[in-house]
Amino acid sequence: MMESRFVAIEPYAQVIVRLLQGGIYDDNEKMWNELLLHEMQVREYFGRIGIEVIIAKGDGYAFLRQVELDEEGKTIGLIRRMPLSYEVTLICVLLREWLDEFEVSDTDTRNLYVSHKALRERVELFFKEKSNQMKLFRELDRYIDEIVRLGFLKVIRKTEASRDETQYEVRRIIKAKITNDKLEEFRNKLAHELQSL
Repeated sequence: MMESRFVAIEPYAQVIVRLLQGGIYDDNEKMWNELLLHEMQVREYFGRIGIEVIIAKGDGYAFLRQVELDEEGKTIGLIRRMPLSYEVTLICVLLREWLDEFEVSDTDTRNLYVSHKALRERVELFFKEKSNQMKLFRELDRYIDEIVRLGFLKVIRKTEASRDETQYEVRRIIKAKITNDKLEEFRNKLAHELQSL
């Protein structure tokens, strides 16, 4: 009699893998429901290795956050902290502020959708000098692609004819990653830089 080659795994194994790969969003209904169904087991699994599961049910996203093990901010090092360039940080801050404005002004619509053109126009206000604007235009697509990889933007509609018409959804997870404290810190840094020009 042959031994079975199949291994019994936990029913929430796919949820674990997806969280390790990035976030889970409620637009992936199957995965979102699996996460909510096995929420306690998933939290326990990660809790044993110093990882906190953040689930924002109202906003429809979940992600992992490392628990700091001492006053120096040491963690187990599973989730790498990647420093963002100034330009990517600036765009993320603008997206976060845009989302805040949207949530205050539009209470009927759940998601904020922006076009590539509208995003470029909002960003270029911060790059007054022509040389800086030219660099921004050359690199903007790369910055936006990086923000999509980070999970803060989701491509909704891509138009091959003109990138300007590409539509993105601003993901609410950006509120958890760019907190009010970080937002204020960046605003102060930006104001200081503008004063020193």
